[in-house]
Amino acid sequence: MYGVNRPRDDPSRDTQHSSYTRDVSFNTNASVNAPHNSPLAVEPTLPFDNGEFRTMDVRSWEDPRPVTVGEARFKTPSCYTRAVLLGLSELDLDILRIRAEVRTIADDRAILNLTTWADTVHYLSGCSWLSLPLNDPDIQWGRYSTTEDRPPSPLQQKTSRRITFGRPYAAPPRVAVWLDSADSGPEKNVRVAAFADDVTREGFTVHLDAWGDSHLYSAGATWLAHSDGRQDMRSGAFEIEDVRPASAPCHQNRGRVSWGPPAMARPPRVFAALRMLDFGHGRHTRIRMKTEEITETGMTWSFESWADTVFYQAGAVFIAFEGSEW
Repeated sequence: MYGVNRPRDDPSRDTQHSSYTRDVSFNTNASVNAPHNSPLAVEPTLPFDNGEFRTMDVRSWEDPRPVTVGEARFKTPSCYTRAVLLGLSELDLDILRIRAEVRTIADDRAILNLTTWADTVHYLSGCSWLSLPLNDPDIQWGRYSTTEDRPPSPLQQKTSRRITFGRPYAAPPRVAVWLDSADSGPEKNVRVAAFADDVTREGFTVHLDAWGDSHLYSAGATWLAHSDGRQDMRSGAFEIEDVRPASAPCHQNRGRVSWGPPAMARPPRVFAALRMLDFGHGRHTRIRMKTEEITETGMTWSFESWADTVFYQAGAVFIAFEGSEW
């Protein structure tokens, strides 16, 4: 599913497919028609924008709810259409079942939902959001869910799909992939990862996988592609194994990532979202991700867990872009 007004996930519509790796095409063409009496009207280029919604913004963790409703407030209101992409950034759940979704997009805000289901207790969660202009010719994006290719049962650890760009790039682009939903159930360690490989001018393969003896009933990922040589935008990934082995669980984890040369013109704005989780069985999945000390050359990241959580590993992606001042 792609673009802004994607259909909302409906697990009841899941169907069995004979093959769990499929090829899809993606069309980013979108336009806004000018009024008939204004032939010279031109759609303006909206700025990139980003932020975060946390359930703690609107309720206490001591008031768990299956659905928490929030807002993404845009710095620049506009009547023109924009895309809003979401990624998970914070969790405190007894069982990992969660979905971040955009319900509606208006001129100055988007309405967001952070949703759990079944017997999951939703103490708190958070999602990062990224607002994109539709008329940037270099950016392509979309969303993929395992529920599009397989049902939650029988269990399957690895699911992939070939994505075909609507517009081929001059050279293989940068592709960032991150989690926007996951359901691992209560039985085993939480292990889920979203990533891309086999990136070419024409497309890439997106993966949503578990490993070890972990279960993965379903998961969803959002992706964004941009030209590798773009100077006003950088993307990449970071993970705990950059600073310690996964076999040495620790609550506090901190590292730094560089944008790569050349330096950006000024400290950028940064969207970051979780792409991989690895937590012990029988304890809450608790994680809080932060980015700080953002400069023209890089940023500092941190992953935190707390209480009795067994925190083996986590990973995230970042998209740094030149934008308006906060």
